[in-house]
Amino acid sequence: MLFTSGHESLIFYDAAEDQKTHHLPCKVSCQHCGSPIMDEGRNMIMLFPTLVDGINTQRGREAFKVQSHIFYSQRVLDFVGDGAVKWSGLDRKSERMTDDGELVSEQ
Repeated sequence: MLFTSGHESLIFYDAAEDQKTHHLPCKVSCQHCGSPIMDEGRNMIMLFPTLVDGINTQRGREAFKVQSHIFYSQRVLDFVGDGAVKWSGLDRKSERMTDDGELVSEQ
């Protein structure tokens, strides 16, 4: 990821402490317009897809295709037939689930 004008144009917000500070995890926004850019965690970011050039092309959609659903046991929506692996909790650290939310039996 490349910010062309440096971090001076970014606002960091620590929701847990209700402070504008760069303490992970935090929210990152544009200082000029206030647009949200991403949530930054310790080992990950959640980037708003609309900020990625080319996301609405076939190549862009393939690059960001969902590979798995985590915490599927707590889902609000079903994702039936999307071909992605469903996990009851964290991926590879919990049980696999079917599209309908049933646990996959180990055989």
